[in-house]
Amino acid sequence: MSASEGKKSFVQLLKFVLIGASNTLIDLVVTFALNAIFGIYYLAKIIGYACGILNSYIWNSRWTFREERRRDAREIVSFIAVNLVTLGVSLLLQWVFRDKLHLDAWWTGFAGENFFTKILNGERFCLLLASGIALLLNFAGNKLFVFKRREEPKQIPTEHPEE
Repeated sequence: MSASEGKKSFVQLLKFVLIGASNTLIDLVVTFALNAIFGIYYLAKIIGYACGILNSYIWNSRWTFREERRRDAREIVSFIAVNLVTLGVSLLLQWVFRDKLHLDAWWTGFAGENFFTKILNGERFCLLLASGIALLLNFAGNKLFVFKRREEPKQIPTEHPEE
């Protein structure tokens, strides 16, 4: 990877993180609103997450990976697949960190009882750790699989019989 490709990838990662923050905000607002209005937490969460994915596709395809965009059904399907795999990995990591490695208890013991740990408690620490890893996985999946630069078809010279 050249220096210019590395810089481009870093800028793409920054854009991806900004869009991810907006996705999270949209997910939370839609989930909280639907839950407050209709009292349907799990369905509200699914709809909120879907709205976040839609926002993510629109902005990442038009801004972050604009040059690599294909504008075809394969791109959309693979985008959804990468996001669902990332969601699964994130949930698995949260479970491993909290229930198997007990990093929630470790965090509380390490950081102590104070104002900061009331905000970033052990469970949120595990969520944050899993989300950071999932973000990198999601970025790699989008860059390498979904928005992979199209390779130009090789031109095969044709021989023209002499007339």
